[in-house]
Order: sequence, then structure tokens, then C-alpha cells
Amino acid sequence: MIAGSRIAFDPMLPLTAMIVLGVLATLSLAVYVWRGGRASILRALGLAFVFLGLMQPQWVRETREPAEDVALVVVDQSESLALAGRRDAARSAGDALVERLGREPGLDVRVREARGSADGTMITSIIEDALADTARDRIAGVIVVTEGQAADPPAEPRRLSQLGPAHIVVVGDPERGDRRLELSQAPTFGIVGEPMRITGAIFDPSGAAPVRVRVSIDGEPAADAVVRANNTFSIDVHLRKRGRNMIVVEAEAGRQEITLSNNRQAFAANGVRDRLRVLLITGEPHQGARVWRNLLKSDPAVDLVHFSILRPPDKQDFTPLNELALIPFPTEELFERRLGEFDLIIFDRAPRRGILQAYYFAQIARRVEQGGALLITAGEAEAGLDGLYRTALAGILPSQPTGEVLRRQYRPQPTALGRRHPVVRALPSPERWGRWTQQIGATSVAGQTVLQGVEGRPLLVLDRAGDGRVAQLWSDQPWLWARGYDGGGPHGELLRRLAHWLMREPELEDERLTLEPSAQGLEVTRSTLSDAPAPITLIAPSGERSTLPLAEQSPGFWRGRADADEQGLYEARSGALRAFAAVGPLNPREATTLAADPNILRPFAEATGGSVWMAGEDGLRLPNIRRVERGGRASGGDWIGIERNSAYTVREARATPLGPGWAWAFFGAALLMLGWRRESA
Repeated sequence: MIAGSRIAFDPMLPLTAMIVLGVLATLSLAVYVWRGGRASILRALGLAFVFLGLMQPQWVRETREPAEDVALVVVDQSESLALAGRRDAARSAGDALVERLGREPGLDVRVREARGSADGTMITSIIEDALADTARDRIAGVIVVTEGQAADPPAEPRRLSQLGPAHIVVVGDPERGDRRLELSQAPTFGIVGEPMRITGAIFDPSGAAPVRVRVSIDGEPAADAVVRANNTFSIDVHLRKRGRNMIVVEAEAGRQEITLSNNRQAFAANGVRDRLRVLLITGEPHQGARVWRNLLKSDPAVDLVHFSILRPPDKQDFTPLNELALIPFPTEELFERRLGEFDLIIFDRAPRRGILQAYYFAQIARRVEQGGALLITAGEAEAGLDGLYRTALAGILPSQPTGEVLRRQYRPQPTALGRRHPVVRALPSPERWGRWTQQIGATSVAGQTVLQGVEGRPLLVLDRAGDGRVAQLWSDQPWLWARGYDGGGPHGELLRRLAHWLMREPELEDERLTLEPSAQGLEVTRSTLSDAPAPITLIAPSGERSTLPLAEQSPGFWRGRADADEQGLYEARSGALRAFAAVGPLNPREATTLAADPNILRPFAEATGGSVWMAGEDGLRLPNIRRVERGGRASGGDWIGIERNSAYTVREARATPLGPGWAWAFFGAALLMLGWRRESA
């Protein structure tokens, strides 16, 4: 404790009244002097003593307790330092500075850490929050240990001058080069199969060097180009599927790199189909034709072309031609000029082989192998010599007829493989499916048999042919389920899934890997036809790898969860499959610029009387710390200064009046009377 004293006042009137009286007295004295009054000094002294009497001066003796000065150390521990490998150096430098400050008596040292956010590293806001409860006359100064990348440099640095000297200790070497990639145009959607343009630039301090840029979509290569650094470039890519497509753009490493994290940018683009064209050809009229037509017409994204062959060309009867309301089957237009326009071709109870020329079937097979899709639902004709298996389609069909037509009741059942296949998996309980009454006998020579019928014979067989897909349904009776026969069944869901699998919808892929952010972190799902999936490798944004265990949720479907401790793009791998997910922003601001920069916070340091100190890449070159008087010089060649404020807290105060107020006022009035007498002499 220390003793102190001071003069204080206890006004007899409210402060506002005292101010008004003081202004009036001053104006009156000014007018008096302007008019040539001869007793101006006496009148001024008289007014002053009257005013002093109204203020009632006191002598105050205080017992004071010295208050500690407050020094704040902010240590940047954001993701940008971790990506650049400087986080430990910044922490070590911060610890060393805190230890040196701790040696100073009368100094309260506060430590705060700055973490990255979606908007970058906030430094100024952390300083203001940490010192919000501290009187300005106790703040000794601020030391910030950072690489210099701050997202909130003060727009008006002088506004923070009361924080004392702010010293910026920069960890890193500004001369160390680092190449980075920035995208200026990253579309959020695109039409499947149509070009989608990506625009960006590669910034490289070494100059306009050629740089190879690679683009991948869901882990598969999509584009490769060589562009010039420090110039805008554009690359066209094609989305391959509907739904979310994770696009990753990567620039090759430069000669000098702090990290490769900012050489990669990622964004999600939603793939949409322009229109899906389906050719449905039905043979002899039957009750199942309407099922297919209703299913396809219910999808607004499907353009359906439907032909029914009601009258074979070799049919002979006595009906006059002018009475026939039929048109010839446009075989030449469909199978020569427009075949490539159709994404899916369906033969429902296919017409007899003689109606179409043999080379038309060869063209259909080529169209499938080039990326189209073919579905055949078999009627009785498929068991004979005129079936489609006797055409050029045989080379792409996974099963062949035995010539039998099985007419008995049976209940379609998933095979062991079918229970794991997404076309059949998760359908309602097969025990409740209604019975069918007819099946064409067949044997499977390839592909995947997912449904079986009479005596376990193949009922639904799926296969891939080149870049396309093929499905054979060895019965034409899904319409029985639609009519509710024997309780009905999931005809709509089964046929929808079958059509979507043929059209390569991603959710119907039999081998599929997904990675999604969730409230618990990250969720991985894996669909597979094997008994157990390959191990899942999870790659964090920093490059750290871990193995993720999965638990089987249902046949062919596995799920696992993992913590997400970092922000950025995560990658999951299982064999050749890759999946991506973003935690926080896809391209966090923290990963954009990683080079040490002493200039972003320099205006803040200079406005407060502080300095910028370069601590080196390892953070070991640190300044000495000195205590300086408030307002004095706060930095030198090898030191930085922290102010000594001599602030205190009053623990006890005793006030003694300096005479009664009326005595001061009486003496002032006497001086005024003396001045009046001098004027009248």
C-alpha cells in the first residue's frame, strides 16, 4: 500500500448549473474588459473566489494499491499454420515470450489462441474480446505471434491506439515461395454429357511458368491441361452422372512449396440430365404393356417413343388397306438414322425375328456397347427359334432360353446375390410378394442373376456390355403385381430401380462408396456384392490417413463413422472407389494463402506505436522485452517494449474541506466590492 493525496471538489449546485454560471461569469467579464473597465483584475479574482466557494475545495488523502499492468499474448494456432508446418514453431515462440513477460514484476500476462474459421483467422477481434474487461490505463501492450495472415486487419488502426504498443512477431520466411490455385468460376450444376467450363488462375512468385492442371470427378480423371502461371485459364469437363459430382482441380507442385494443400481446389456440381430418350417396342398386345408405359410416362425427364407391332407384315387377310388405321413400323428411321439418340431400348414381348432385319440387331448391340442400355421382357416367342437370342444380340446377352415355357404358379425370390444388389435390396419382404404364373426357361451364362423363379431358374439377369448395360426379365407378368393378384407386389419400385440401374443412376450402383458430413463427424456407406468390402482409408485435409472400420447394416450395405477434427476436403478410398466430403467450407480461406506476410498487420502495429518482428521459419529469433514509460519509444534493434502505466486502485480515501465554502465566496464578494470602489474613485 502507498499513500497519496489530491485536491477534490464537492459542488454546492448541480454540475449543469455550475457550468451555466461559469459561462455567464466569463461572458460578463469579457464585456467588462471590452468596455474598458478599470478594475478587471479585481473583478476576475472576485468571480474566481466566488466560483471556488461554490465548488467547495477539499484535500483528499488516499490509501492506494498498485494495479498490475495487463499484457496480452495472442498465439495463432489456425489451420493455415498447421498446413505450413509452423504451428509448433508459433506455440514455442509464444511460450518463450510468455515466460519472458512473466519475469516482469507487476505484470498480468494473458494468453489467447487464435483459431481459424470459415472467414479466416480473426486476430483483431480476439484482442478486443480479451481486453474488453480491462481499463485502458492498465493495458501495457499486445504481442501477436502469427504468420501474418489475418482476415480482420482493422480498417481504422488508430481506433485501437489505446491498447498500448502492439507487436507482431511473424513466424515464417516471406521470401519462401508457394504456388497456389484459385478458382474464379466453379459451376454448381451442369448437364450430364455437356461441357462445363471451369475458370481459375495459378499464382506463382517464380513467374509465368507452364503448369500442368489435372481435373478429376469423383476420383476419376476428367481433364488434363498445361496452362501458364499468373494467367487466367479455362478447362471444360463433362459430368458423367446425375446427382452430386465432387470435382477436384489440382496444380502440379512448383519448385518451392510451403504446402500442396493450396494447390488443390474442390467444389460440388450437381449433374442433371437434359432429357432421357427411351424406345419402347412391344410385340403382340398384352396386359403388361400399360405397366411399362405408365412407369416411363410418369417421369417428366423421360422422352418416350412407343411402338406396338399389332400387325406383322406377312399377315394375310381380306381387310381392305384403306380400312386399316395402322402405320408401317418405321424400322429404317428408328434403327438407322435415330438409334444413337436413344439411351434405353426396351423390347417387351419382342416381335418375331422376321419383322426386323438382322443387321438392325447388330446396330442395337453396338449402341449398347457404346453406352446405351437394353431391357428384354420375355414372352412365349422368346422360347422359340424366333427369339431375340437367335439374333446378333446374343453376343451381349448374359442368359439364353432353354426352349421351355413353364406354366405354373411360383413366387419370385431374390437370389443370394440379389439380396445384396441395389436393384432388389431393401424391397418389401419377398414372402409377401404375389405369385406369377408363367416363366420362360433360361440358363445364365454370365452376368448377375438377382431374381429366381420356378425351381430356382434365372428370372432377372443383369450384365454389363462394353460401356452399356443389359437386363433380361424371363417373364412378362409384372402386371400381375400391378393388378393386385395374390396380394400384388412392388412392381413399380422394382421396375423403376431396374430402369435406373440400366441408366447408370449412381444410387443404384452395385459397387458404391459415399462419404457425407454428419452431426457426429463423417459417415461412410459402402455398397458391395462381395461378402465384405475392402478396408476404408480415410484421408484428412492435412494428408493424415486412417483406417475406418465398417459395420454391416443389411446384406450388401455397410456403414461407418469417423470424427472430423479438421476443416476442408476429406477423401475415402476403398479399392478403386473414391469419395469426397467437405467439413466446413470446401475451400477454407485458411488454406488459400500460406506464405508469411508482415504487411497485413503492420498498419495496426504502427498505429499503436508497436513494431513487426521477423522470428524466422523456426520461430527461434525472438526479441528481448523491456518495460518503457507510457507514450515512450516501444521498440529497438533487438527489443520490444511493454508500457509501465503506474496504475493503482484506491482502497481508502479521507476528505478534509479547505475552509468553508461561504468564506471563499465572502472573500470573492469583497474583491468585487473593492473593484467597484476603485471604478468610482
